[in-house]
Amino acid sequence: MLRKCLAASLSAVALGALISSGVAAPLPVTPDSDAKQWLLFIDGGDYAKGWVRAGSPFKAQVTAAVLQGKIAPVREPLGAILQRRLAKVTYSSTAPGLPDGKYAIVQYSSRFANKPVAGETVWLDFEDSHWLVIGYLIGPDVAKTAGWPADIPAPAAPAARNCSHEELVDARIARMNGYTNGPSCANSP
Repeated sequence: MLRKCLAASLSAVALGALISSGVAAPLPVTPDSDAKQWLLFIDGGDYAKGWVRAGSPFKAQVTAAVLQGKIAPVREPLGAILQRRLAKVTYSSTAPGLPDGKYAIVQYSSRFANKPVAGETVWLDFEDSHWLVIGYLIGPDVAKTAGWPADIPAPAAPAARNCSHEELVDARIARMNGYTNGPSCANSP
């Protein structure tokens, strides 16, 4: 009996020490926080880490090299990220081509050094107690549907210009992958 009381007292003291030391329960995992972490890898050009932090449906279809080959030509010309504002998070129990599960779509209104207004959409799957990326798209600004802040003026579309061969190739690859916000080239075929 004395042992049980002593053990209960020690447990209460240990619990009290944890509470008084400021150790709190872990914060809940959100798709936005995991999407932002993944985007930091992409922003830094670390596509290998981005692939490691991707979900199993993504990894089953795309290698790390293919991930870099698809995202780099579209993302890198945009330059450094200047601002990324959460626009919307949508949860779903279904995703096209995948079994029922726990999915989220996180949309951002973003500004880059070379593109003042863009939309980023990250699709995530909840696996192993984490939200893992299963898709990514840089496209038109989501501000029109998400409510872009009035204090940030929407820029006018850049005028068409003659692009270098490399820019023309990048723009064509971007269009082939469904991205419509490539450079506006007057000399495009």
